[in-house]
Amino acid sequence: MADIENSITYTPQIKQRISELIAKSDFKSSDWSEEDISDIRKYIRDYYRDLTKKCFYCRKDISIKSANGCHVEHIIPKSKSLHFMFEPKNLCVVCNDCNEIKNNKEVLGKSEKVTKENRDFKRYPRSSNAFLVVHPHFDNYDDHIFRRGDIYIDKSPKGSYTIYICELNRKIHKYGMDSMALTQSELFDLFNNIMNEANYSKQIGLMNKLQEFFIRL
Repeated sequence: MADIENSITYTPQIKQRISELIAKSDFKSSDWSEEDISDIRKYIRDYYRDLTKKCFYCRKDISIKSANGCHVEHIIPKSKSLHFMFEPKNLCVVCNDCNEIKNNKEVLGKSEKVTKENRDFKRYPRSSNAFLVVHPHFDNYDDHIFRRGDIYIDKSPKGSYTIYICELNRKIHKYGMDSMALTQSELFDLFNNIMNEANYSKQIGLMNKLQEFFIRL
């Protein structure tokens, strides 16, 4: 079951305004930040914030009311595919850190590809298979990434790639493992998940990743 089963539905009035914006000859990705569509951004942000209640990538808390602590994320970057800027399945909400990390890469022209073909789709992809990243509308996050505190361990190639492009283990890389020691209960939960993993290869993968973290101590 995907994390987001019900994508946002726009009102007829918002649909009309989006159509008019996209139809402009000078339509560009920076138009997303224009003040005259702030209400549309809020409409999108509030819908996905109330639905998911957390950042899709790192699973940390997002702000309850402030726009600054809850950003609308475009899975396929709007700079790559303008026509997906308001596509319901291309949207979710993320925290400040995940938003800044991905935005900085986009601004510098260093954003990683998120689809397998890395091409300009005419229509939005309809399945998980088209994406290299864990997709909120097509995938179950827990099938691909194991999270315990500030530690993220991949359970699939998609999980590994998502951890990489969002720099999810950023606190470990910056401060080291010892500054974020797992509590006794968290360690118990982690080992319990490893023991209960039915897929042997996935279990070994989790154990190897956990070992890599502890070697850094």
